[in-house]
Amino acid sequence: MNFFNGNDDLELFLPFYGSTIVYKTSSSYQNIYVTERGEYEGMRGKFRMLQSSSNASQGIMNLEQQNNLVVSYIRITVDLINHYLPDFKKGFIIGHGIGTVSSFYSEKYMVTAEIDPVVVEVSKKYFGHSGHNVEIGDGQVLLKKQEAHSQDIIFLDAFNSDDVPTHLTTEEFFTLTDEKLSDTGILIMNYIGKLKHDKFLHTLYSTISKIYPCVKVFAPNPKKISKQNILFVASRNILEDYTPREAEPIQISGN
Repeated sequence: MNFFNGNDDLELFLPFYGSTIVYKTSSSYQNIYVTERGEYEGMRGKFRMLQSSSNASQGIMNLEQQNNLVVSYIRITVDLINHYLPDFKKGFIIGHGIGTVSSFYSEKYMVTAEIDPVVVEVSKKYFGHSGHNVEIGDGQVLLKKQEAHSQDIIFLDAFNSDDVPTHLTTEEFFTLTDEKLSDTGILIMNYIGKLKHDKFLHTLYSTISKIYPCVKVFAPNPKKISKQNILFVASRNILEDYTPREAEPIQISGN
């Protein structure tokens, strides 16, 4: 188990954001913090966050309005799901965080893969997640166990700090998702990167496009220079053009 040490800089940044630590622990993978603050992106409330580093949040909840989706990229994800596949029945999520998406679609059957069991326990204790249908292990390994063509939605939202684990960005992995999706199913992937001068963004688009004939890309701020959440939607069927409420479609070319 990794224990806290003086080199972990998250605590140095917390006063700058007006945050306090509610709980902290460590797992075999990371240091884990539950923090609270009174403001988030201009909104007032009692915001509780699951964090693993100074620049990485794994989930945010407003304790005063627990049913609201606080984070923009999650709202965009839900917007895209509701537009492209509003009547889906089953889904598979890689990356649990505090379980925001699975909780939002609690009436659906969604399995979540999470590699860190401590994250799941913290999500239950401090964020009220039920823990139902969460499986502990590597997302690719657990997805292989699902029946072929059984998933309507596969949502990839897994990170090591700001980076998607390398094995979840390969042609082999995207072939696996295609094997597990239903005939009308869609893959959604959250990637944190830059729209300009980000070679891996183009590599990722090219890799996904080798498997899926239709790939759409969306970003909240097309003019932003620094990193932001960039969402891929991929399908073996044609996806109509669509502009979510909080994002813009982006044109990407492969390598």
